[in-house]
Formats: sequence, structure tokens, C-alpha cells
Amino acid sequence: AMVEQRPDWCISRQRNWGVPIPSYTCADCGEKVMNDATLDAVIKLFHEKGSDAWFTDAPESYLGEACVCPKCGGHHLKADKDILDVWWDSGVSWKAVCEYRPELEYPADVYLEGSDQHRGWFQSSLLTSVGANGHAPYKAVVSQGFTLDGQGRKMSKSLGNVIDPNKVCDEMGADIIRLWVASVDTSSDVSIDHEILARTSDAYRRFRNTLRFLLSELEGQFEPETDGVAFADLLPLDKLMVARLTQVQAEVDDAYASYEFPRAYRALYDFVVTELSNVYLDALKDRLYCDKPGSLERRSAQTVLAELFSMLMRDLQPILSYTVDEAMAYAPTGCVDHQKYAALLDWYKSPITVDEANEFEGVLEASLELRSAVTKALEDARSAGTFTKSQQVRVKAVVPAEMYALLTGDKAVDLAEFYIVSAVELTQGEDLSVAIEAAEGECCDRCWNYRTTVGEYNGHAHICKRCANAL
Repeated sequence: AMVEQRPDWCISRQRNWGVPIPSYTCADCGEKVMNDATLDAVIKLFHEKGSDAWFTDAPESYLGEACVCPKCGGHHLKADKDILDVWWDSGVSWKAVCEYRPELEYPADVYLEGSDQHRGWFQSSLLTSVGANGHAPYKAVVSQGFTLDGQGRKMSKSLGNVIDPNKVCDEMGADIIRLWVASVDTSSDVSIDHEILARTSDAYRRFRNTLRFLLSELEGQFEPETDGVAFADLLPLDKLMVARLTQVQAEVDDAYASYEFPRAYRALYDFVVTELSNVYLDALKDRLYCDKPGSLERRSAQTVLAELFSMLMRDLQPILSYTVDEAMAYAPTGCVDHQKYAALLDWYKSPITVDEANEFEGVLEASLELRSAVTKALEDARSAGTFTKSQQVRVKAVVPAEMYALLTGDKAVDLAEFYIVSAVELTQGEDLSVAIEAAEGECCDRCWNYRTTVGEYNGHAHICKRCANAL
């Protein structure tokens, strides 16, 4: 809008700083002098000495034969003091900086500045580049708002409402500020105070604890290159999680590509808190803690944990750079490209494509929809004092035909494991309903699951067959 409505460009400003307009005044007749010969001499001078030479060097010392007035023939030229619009100075940095330095590129990948530059640097850069070359000097513009206090007021020393980033770093760590920046829409003005930062630190702990849990199941126990299980051989629940992380990664990729950090943050936060911590990782603990080390069941779970760890390390690195570097010290080398520093990691690529992942979406949605109904029924039964642990029950569920087909098809998962109950029995019916009954069999002393195979194995009383095998 500011480009569209701009009526003109004020070139000259009467100031003592900025890039000078390279014109001269003849001391003999007052004629203004600026031609190709004088301009070439000034360009040569600026390349050799910089623009300050305009104010320090006498015109006759560098103009040579060009030091002449075309009107009266006099040789007494005085350098004018007018300067270019101050935004012209930085506006031509695409030419003066990007084009002249071999390590840089023109157009630049991105121009990043505050929203006050809509009429300033963004615009002067655009107008000069389009005027000279017919295209913008940048491939993308990231426009940032300003930081306000918690009540939406501009920060000022007189109000005493300034948040000092250095103090926050000392108290909470730099990653808290980085996470806060990533979590808010900085394209407009944003508010910050200690209460907002405290909420951010809660989110930070969620990410940190998830990385810690993943490392606790991988460090010293699992190397993806030697212990990993191929996608085709993973257990159904693990395939479902790989499909889901692939979808999340596609969302994160798209958000980062368009500099939408809040969208990347939200996708990762919701995934970690809602789907990993509360659902998948919780369900996986039985297999991780109780199955035999080296078994397919445990290796399948660890393969997915390694994928999750690899994904989160790369996706969080631009935001939580210190935390991710900390985790590098304990990471299986195959998860981190055998690198020492997180900034050197290649970007994450899922073992399956998004199209392949989308094939699992129906099963996941059906499993989660039934899980919500089961969770509510379990809460009601627990409140009534029927049981204390979910492993003490079996679930009898009636589900509609479409859901039944998904939950019993070729991509179906072990719902008892997923819901952390002893058994799930499905029947097809009109409406979704869930009944909770006592589990069959006895409680295994080792895994606390109720099984009909509990007995005495190798001197251990009340042990299920799986636990006996592991022992």
C-alpha cells in the first residue's frame, strides 16, 4: 500500500550525513555541473577511498580534465553539500554490497527489518532494484513488529516497563527468549512480560523432558544404523506414529520455508504434548520397560523413538539451539549424522513419503476417536471405585461399520496396548459405545498387566509368559 500510494521521491535533504549527491557548483558563474566525466571520476574516487572523500578531497585533486565548467570554461568547481535521501544509501545495498561481494548473492534470500521499514529500507531497496534491473532485490521480506509490555504499552525507561533480554538470559536461559519469539506472531507488535515468559518456560520444559525421555531409551542401548527396524517390519502402532510424524514434519517444513515460526512452534508443541507425551510414549512404556532387550517389539519401538529424536533435534535446532546442542552429547551417532554440533545437522527426512503417511490417517483418526470414548469410560469407572489401574480392565466397544473396518483392517493396531488396558473387544453396531469390565486372568508381578498366562516360570511366581521370556 505504501508503494502504491507514494506520490514522489524527495531526493535531497539538507543534512550533514549520508551519501552526497555528486554535483558541483562553478565558483565563477554559479552553474551546476554534473556529467558523465565528473561522475566517472567520483565513482573511481569512492571505490578507492569511500564516500567520505567527497568531504575531504578537493575536486581538482581527482577530477582531472573533467574539472571544467561547460558554461564558462572555468576550473574552479566546488563540491555541493546536498545529500541523497538517507534511505537511498541503504536502499542500494543490493548493488553496493550483494553484487560486489563474491560470497553474497543478488537477489538476496531475505530482507529482515521492522515494520517501520515499509516506507524505508524495504521500499527504497525495491524501487532502486526494480528501476535498475526490473525485479525485486530480495526473494522474501520478513517484516517484524515491535515489542510492547504485558499491557500492550510501548517500552520506555520513564515508565520502567523495559524487559532486559540479558537479565532474562541470566534468570531463565537464552532458549526461553528464543522459544517465546518463535511462539508469537512477530509480523505485528507483540507483548512480553515475566508472566508470559513463565508460561513459555513451561512449554520449554515439555520439549526438554521429551528429549530427555527419548535419550533415556536410546543412549547406550540403540544405534539406528545397526539396530534399526525397516518401516515394513515395524509393529502396527509404530507404523502409525511414523506416518503421523511424517505429516507433522511436512507442516513444519512448510512453516519454516515461509518464515512462519509460530506455525512451526505450534505444530511441534501440539505434537509433543498432545500426541507424544499423553498418548504414544505413554502407551510405549510397557513394551520399552518389559519386553526383552533386542526383541523385535522393543527394537521396533526404539526405531520410532530414534526417528522422533532425529526429527525434534533438527526441527528445534533453529529455536532451542542451546538445548539441542546439550542433547548432542548423549545422542546415538546415527541420529545426528555423526556430527558434534547441532547446527551442522542435515534437515530431517522421514523414512516414508507424505502420500504413504496419509494412507494411515483414517486408522489413526478412528483409533483416537475410540480412545477418547474409552478414556472417558475409564475415568467414570475409576471415579466409581471399580478399579485403580487401567490394566485391571478390559474394554468392550461397539463401533459403527466404517470405524470397525478401519480398526480391524490391514493397518489396525493393538488397541489394548494403545489404550493401556488388558484387552479390547470390538463389535460392529449403529452407535459408538464403550463398556468397562474386569480384566480376565491374573496380574503379572513384573509388568502389572492382567494375563491368562500368569504362572510360575523359572522360580518366579505370578509372572506372565512374556516377562518370563525377558527374565
